Amino acid sequence: MQFQGMAATGVIRFLHLLATRFIADRGLPNAASLTFTTLLSLVPLMTVGLAIFAAFPISDKVADGLQDFVFKNFVPASGEIVQQHLQEFSSKASRLTGVGFGFLVLVAVMLMSTIDQAINTIWRVRQERKPLAKFLMYWSILSLGPLLIGLSVVVTSYMVSLPIISDTAVTLGLRLRLLAFMPLLAAAVAFTLLYAVVPNRKVPPRHAIAGGVLAALLFELAKRGFAFYVTQFPTYEAIYGALAVVPIFLVWIYLCWVVTLLGAEFAYCLSIFNDEGKHGSAEQGGDLLLAYRLLGELWRAQQSGEAFSPHQLGASLGHVPEERMERLLEQLEQAHLVLQTGSGAWALARDLSRVTLHDLYRVEGFVLPEARLLEGSRDGADQALASILAELGKNLETMMQVPLQTLYQQREIPQPLQPSETESGGESPPVTPGDADPVQGQSQTLPEVVVARNADLN
Repeated sequence: MQFQGMAATGVIRFLHLLATRFIADRGLPNAASLTFTTLLSLVPLMTVGLAIFAAFPISDKVADGLQDFVFKNFVPASGEIVQQHLQEFSSKASRLTGVGFGFLVLVAVMLMSTIDQAINTIWRVRQERKPLAKFLMYWSILSLGPLLIGLSVVVTSYMVSLPIISDTAVTLGLRLRLLAFMPLLAAAVAFTLLYAVVPNRKVPPRHAIAGGVLAALLFELAKRGFAFYVTQFPTYEAIYGALAVVPIFLVWIYLCWVVTLLGAEFAYCLSIFNDEGKHGSAEQGGDLLLAYRLLGELWRAQQSGEAFSPHQLGASLGHVPEERMERLLEQLEQAHLVLQTGSGAWALARDLSRVTLHDLYRVEGFVLPEARLLEGSRDGADQALASILAELGKNLETMMQVPLQTLYQQREIPQPLQPSETESGGESPPVTPGDADPVQGQSQTLPEVVVARNADLN
C-alpha cells in the first residue's frame, strides 16, 4: 500500500510538471502558429516530395499509394476532399520555373524551421545549430523523409503479402489487425525520430521512444474522436456548407500540433523529472543547492589544475541534465563566479575564500533549499550547509514570534530630529508611541516587543 501511494504521488507530481511546462512553453499558441504555417506549406511540401519521388526509380503507383495511405489514415473525415484539392494545387505548382520551385523549397524550409524552434524551445536549447548543419538536417528530412516513408509502406505491404505470412495471418485472423496497426506504428516511428533528431542536444533514446509512443496513441485517439464528432455532429457543414472542409481541416491540423508538442513536452519532462525529485526544483531551492555543489566540484578541480565541461559537471553531480547545468552555469557566470575557458570548459572566476554563502544566495533566481533536500547526504560540505540552514531556521522562527496585531500597531514611524531643530533649541518633537515609557501603558517599539516576547517564551 505504501508503494502504491508513493507511485500515485509520483504520477501526480509528473502530471503537474507536464501541465506546468506545457503551459509555460505556450503549447496551445505555438500549435496555432504552426497550424497557420502548415497551411501555407502543405502544397510546397507535396510538390517537393513528388519531385523527389520523380527523381528516383519509383513507380507512380507507389507514390499514389503512399498519398492514399497518409490521407486515409492521418486525415479523418475530410481526407479524400483535401487530398484531391492538394493534388490539383501540387500539379499546377510542379509546372513552375526553377525560381518558382526554389521559392516552394524555401516555404517548406520555413515550416521546418518553425518546428525546429518550437521543439528546441521545449528542450531549453540555448545554442542553435550552425546554418550549414541546420540546412543539411532540413534537406535530409525533405529528401529522405518521403523515401523512407514510402519504402516502409512498400516493404510492409510486401511482407504482409508473402504466402507464408499471409496464410498464417489469415488463419489466425490477424491480417486486418496488422494492416490496421501500420498507421499507429508509422506515427510512433515518425514522432520518435522528430523528438530524437530535432533538439540540438542529446536526448535519451528511451525518452524519445516514450514520447513518440504517447504521441502516436494520442494521435490515434484524437483521430477517432475527431472523426466521430465530424460525422455525428455536422455543425461545420450546417454553418459553412460546401466550405466546411476548410475549418475542419484547420482544426485537425491544430489538434495534430497540440499532440506533437505535448509528446515533446512528455519526453522532456521524463528527462528532468528524476532530477527535480533528487535535487529539487528551482522553487524548492534546488538551484542554489546544485550551484553550491557545482562550485565545490570546480574548487576541487582547481586544486588539481583541471576544468570541467557541462556534461562532466552534470555526471559528477549525479546525472544532472545538460539543460539545467547550462542554465546554472549561465547564472553563475552573470554573477562573476565562474567563467568559460577557450576550450569550452568551466572554471572558477573568483577566489572562494572571498565568496560567502550569502553572495551565492543573492544570485538572481536562487532561494534557500528545503531541508529535505539535504537529508541523508554524507558529504561534509552538504552537512555543513544543512547545519547553517538549521540554525538559520531557528533564528528565523525566534525573530518571527511576534503577534500580527503588534505589527499592525506600528503605524507611525519615528522621524529622526533635523539638525536645525537640535541646534536652534526649538521645541522637542512630540512623543511617539514607540518612544513612550512602556510602564505608563504606551505601546513598545518592535525590537522591544521581540525581546520581551522571546524572554516570555524562554
